[in-house]
Parts: sequence; C-alpha cells; structure tokens
Amino acid sequence: MKREIATGTEDFKEIIETNSLYIDKTLFIKEIIDDTSKTVCFPRPRRFGKTLNMSMLNYYFNLDYKDNKLFYGLNISELGEKYKEEANKYPVISISFRELKADNYKDFLKSYKELMANLFSNYEYLLKSKAINSNAKRKINKFINEKENDGNRLANAVSNLVRYLRKYYDIKVIVLLDEYDAPILHAYEKGFYEEVITFMKQLFVTTFKDNTDLRKGVITGISRISKENLFSDANNIEVYNMTDSRYSTYFGFTESEVQDALKEYDLLDTFDNVKKWYDGYLFNKTIIYNPISILKYLKNEDHELITYWTNTGGVGLLKNLIYNAKDKTNLLTEFEDLINKGYKEHVDIDLNMDLKSLKGDPNTVWTLFMFSGYLTPREYAGNLKNVTLKIPNEEIKDNLTKMATSWFKDDFKGNTMVSYLINGTIDDFRNDLESIVLETFSYLDVPGTSASEAFYHAFAMGLLRVDNTYYEVTSNRESGFGRYDIILKPKVNNIPAYIIEFKLVEDDSNFEKTIEKAFEQIEEMKYEVSVKDYDKVIKMAIAFKGKKLRLETR
Repeated sequence: MKREIATGTEDFKEIIETNSLYIDKTLFIKEIIDDTSKTVCFPRPRRFGKTLNMSMLNYYFNLDYKDNKLFYGLNISELGEKYKEEANKYPVISISFRELKADNYKDFLKSYKELMANLFSNYEYLLKSKAINSNAKRKINKFINEKENDGNRLANAVSNLVRYLRKYYDIKVIVLLDEYDAPILHAYEKGFYEEVITFMKQLFVTTFKDNTDLRKGVITGISRISKENLFSDANNIEVYNMTDSRYSTYFGFTESEVQDALKEYDLLDTFDNVKKWYDGYLFNKTIIYNPISILKYLKNEDHELITYWTNTGGVGLLKNLIYNAKDKTNLLTEFEDLINKGYKEHVDIDLNMDLKSLKGDPNTVWTLFMFSGYLTPREYAGNLKNVTLKIPNEEIKDNLTKMATSWFKDDFKGNTMVSYLINGTIDDFRNDLESIVLETFSYLDVPGTSASEAFYHAFAMGLLRVDNTYYEVTSNRESGFGRYDIILKPKVNNIPAYIIEFKLVEDDSNFEKTIEKAFEQIEEMKYEVSVKDYDKVIKMAIAFKGKKLRLETR
C-alpha cells in the first residue's frame, strides 16, 4: 500500500507515527555525533529539509522523549552502542527564528521577548528546583512574564537557559537553532540591520563560544554571514556549505532516493521528466533534487509537472537587490541574460557574505541567489573562483521568470499589451506603453545613459512575459550578423511575429533619425533569420529619451 505524503508538517514524530512517506535521513544523527566541532551550521535553501532534520535531532537527543520508538527500523537504529547511548540523553533547547521579523528594532525586541517567553514557559519546573538559586528564578520569571526589556539580557537569555538546565540535570545541553538568519535578512531589508547584527553577535558568543555547559550546537539558515564577525567572534562554529562534501546528502533528495520514491508510487517511468523539472542542484559532487517539489508531485493526484517550490521568504530581498542596482551596476541586464541563457559565468562565490556589499558586489548577489536555491554550480566547484552558476531546472526557470515580471506593478496590463500584439493593434499598444512609462517610471530609472536602454529592455521583457501562452519571448540572442533586442515567436497559428529594437535618442531632436537607425540595424544584421518561418513578421522600433518615447512598425 502506498504511504500517505505529509507535506503540511515538518514534525518528525507526526510523519513517523502516521506512517507517511519518509526519506530516511537518520544517518545525519550519526554525523552530528561523530563531528568533533562544538557547534555546526548548515546554510541551505528554504524547504530543503532543514526544519525536519532539526525536529529529528530533537526527538533523538531530547531526554523528554526517552524510550520513544520513533527510530525503530530506520538507519540509525542499525548502528552500534555508541549511537544508542546518545539517544534521549540530553536536555535540548529547540528554537526557530523563522517568524522573528519586524519593521524596526523596537518591534524586533518585542518579538524576541515573546519568543523567549514561550521558550522559558516550557521549563517552569525550574522554578521549583533547589538546584536553581533565587536570583536565577527571578530572571526566569521575568522572561516567562515578558518583563525583561533590556536588550543585552535578552541576547543572553538562551545561554542563561543552557546554564540553568545544566544545573538541573547535571548534564550538558544541546541547542538547536533553526533559521538563524531570518531576522538578519529581514532587518537588512527594513533598514535596521546594524542593531540586529549586534544583538545576534552577543547571542552567538554567549550561547556557542566557550560555553562549558553546551554539549552541541546545531544551526541552520539560508546564508553564511561571517564578515560581520557573527561567526568569527564565535570561532568554534564549523560551517558546512552546499559546496562541502560532508553532509552533502542530508538536505534535499539524492537521485537514488527519488527513484525509490517514484517506484513506490508506480511512477518510475516519469523519472526523466521529473529530473528535468526538479533536479539540477549540485551540493559538492552530489546531485540533489528539491524535496518539497518531489513530495508535492507525488501527492498531486494528476502528477503534474508544475512549479511547487516558491521561496517566499527571501524573494523580496533578491528582487530589491537586482531592481535597486539598475543605476549603479549592470545587474539588471545580467539578470535578464541569466534568464535567457540559463547560466551566469565568471562568478566568484562569496561564502563569507557581507550584506553591506550586496548592493555593490555582484559576486555576493549571485552567491545569495545560490544560497536561496535559485542557482547552483554547473559542475563541481572545487575552486570557488570563476564559477559558472546555472538555473537548476524548469521549476526554477519558471520561478525566476515570474519574479522578473513581478518587479513591475500589477496594473501594467500585461495580458492586454500582449493582446494588442496578437491583433496587430499597434496604436493601442503604443498608447498604453506611453501611459505606463509616464505613470510608473522615474527619471532615475532612465537617466539618459546606456543603463536606460537596459532598463527599457528588461521592462519590456517583464511586460511581455506576463502571459506566455501565445508567444515565446527571447532577447539578446544571436541572429544573422548580430544580437537582437527582443523577438516574439508565435506559439499559435495566424498571429504575427515581432522583432523589437530599442534605441536611446542622443537629444530630443533626433527621434526620427534614431527610429531609422533601429530599422536599419534590423535589416543590416539580418535579425529576420530567426523568424523566417512565420508568415507575418512586424518590425518594431522604439526610440526613447527619458520618459519620452516614439514607437513605429514596418
């Protein structure tokens, strides 16, 4: 009988007790036990099994779950006494910073205070213990009742709890911290990054550095943030990135695991298509599939090959990095080129990310795209310099294309604009385009330099890609003797193909001359070769200067 698929929970106990499909990752526990590092950190994309793995560690190590039968029959149960002796032996503090987000530092502290109140409430029994002195009990009460307002004491709360539990149980404590960087990335977006990073430094140092009461710390997140000394101050933290060989199989599904799952659901014959859609990640030398996408594909009654994974937690920062950099760097053009080509060459992967450099350093930006699950090394990256990052699969390509179109406001009339082109009503297309530019563009977007052409180009791509039912939209590809700006190839019969060329006007009096240059370029470079198989081809020239534009077709 096929097992149920639990996609709505990341609780290990619930998955095992309901006999839901579980891809056995319990040897991760063995690796954690064998690792001599005091604290380990795992940067991986969202929805790649980090929280489920942390839940699994909690149920295995936590003395509150002594004598549980959750691990019977799983790989970890087949190992020797060394590992069995570690089971349900330790007090475990398990925290997630996933929802620890606020619009300012004051609200951040308030949210953190609420998080600590919930955490300390689990240990109210400490208040009755003779092992805990009256001063410690007073502090515990303050945390439980949300009376602690001092930022320094809040940052020390977890390390204090570690100390109290060590005294109570007379055994060292394990700390599991999930999504540690969620509040940091959010604070960066909202403009109070420095305050949060200072808070987090103190939390990390007091909890994870030279803490004699700590047995093991396990940390997960999206990115490795270390140039701000978040990790270097706590220098005993060992970070295992996606580029490292150790632990490379424990987040996401390996190819053999996917094949086994497909076989269980009588879907092994779909493997090639599944690979095209959800494969493509390279963690060191290990081929990895997106786990949530595989599970949702199996659960879908029609087993549709569609986009299941969306990284809603980090997409705002990524979009802002590309969009806001348009006047300073060529990131907007590079991003468009990435979508069209499917890869980005010559990237120096920056594992020690410095968020302060995100707006100015393209390498850091593309590295964050990799950490977030949108890009992956095309081949094993033993040397992190001059790496080619690729879009992993069809699902992520669809994600990135939708991301590009979402940069522009919802009322951009994307479908209407495409319908004008389908029907050949160029006057309507021109009028709406002029209105959109006047109403939504800033002069900072189109400053009258070569960057303006890239902005118009990317804007048009996003506008026309809103609906890909009727046209295949491509740009900056070789055709004839050059590289065209945009070509629209019909996907259905009896609608025109389009060749679109943009030209920046040198001064206001040269619109007509610039239009002619655009048409001459289309002719001289033989761009029409790419659409020679279509009955009707419309050539469109768009000349612009700031927010003024002129559009003609032939």
